[in-house]
Amino acid sequence: MLLDLFFDLDRTLWDFDLNSREALNEIFLELAQPQLPGDFTAQDFIAVYEVENERCWKDYREGRLTQQELRPLRFKRSVEKLGIGEFEGMNALAESMGEAYVKRAPYRTALLDGAMEVCAALKERGHRMFILTNGFEEVQHIKMHNSGLSPYFLQVLTSDALGFKKPRREAFDQSITLTNSSASRAIMIGDDLECDVEGACNAGWQAIHFDPKGPESNSAFPHIANLRELLEMPLT
Repeated sequence: MLLDLFFDLDRTLWDFDLNSREALNEIFLELAQPQLPGDFTAQDFIAVYEVENERCWKDYREGRLTQQELRPLRFKRSVEKLGIGEFEGMNALAESMGEAYVKRAPYRTALLDGAMEVCAALKERGHRMFILTNGFEEVQHIKMHNSGLSPYFLQVLTSDALGFKKPRREAFDQSITLTNSSASRAIMIGDDLECDVEGACNAGWQAIHFDPKGPESNSAFPHIANLRELLEMPLT
């Protein structure tokens, strides 16, 4: 019996880092640089933003931030981390940057190496394939459509629609119900060890950790460093 394949989207199929950095570079040059004191570059800003964004997303996953709070806060915190104190218009700048990011980044189309090839081959083999992502509902559907991934997947399951975020077991249980699958035939493929892999295993699924940098030496989970390795696995 072929397994049902549940893929994470960001940093698993869709090249989040490349797409995000391109959008952030534009936004910084157009919106932030003219308003910020000091001689900061887009690279200076992106370096601190990526740290603050991860912190904000952790708070969002754990229920300490709402979606509406997360979007501008990560930009405001990034400006502060550059050593810039509060100034008139700072909150408005953070809001405008947050809005611009959501309007630009999801429309980028870069995929990780082998993503399209592997998705096409797995679908051709007869696997039922789904996206299971903590990303925002409207944003993730835009990414899927614009990047050309949509035809390979039967459903896009987001934490917004499910009402639960990975690694909560409810996110995985809800996904089983909505896709008419079962824990015994479901496998999660994703880059986040906690959210994707441990979360899936705790729900009784199989899981594969996608880690291009290579796994930790004590990793107890199956792993791949390139998506094409999936084509060499039985997945049954």
